[in-house]
Amino acid sequence: MTSLSYDEGLLEYGSQYSLGTNDGKEFRRVTFIGYKLMFGKQIMVFETQDSSKLTVNPSYHCWTLEENETHRKENSDG
Repeated sequence: MTSLSYDEGLLEYGSQYSLGTNDGKEFRRVTFIGYKLMFGKQIMVFETQDSSKLTVNPSYHCWTLEENETHRKENSDG
């Protein structure tokens, strides 16, 4: 039996993203800092540019746009 996980390594710690939720709200240039448990459910935690914490329940999350692609360029060079 296998277990499916919401975390497939898509978000990198310390990288910047723009987020969209299914209610149309957008959060631009937030930094992914990890996951936390809230009432037994895993949530994603980001930090805004003014150092506020933003938590997102994956079931309300619609899209993620990576803001900084420098690590991808470095990996493709060599």
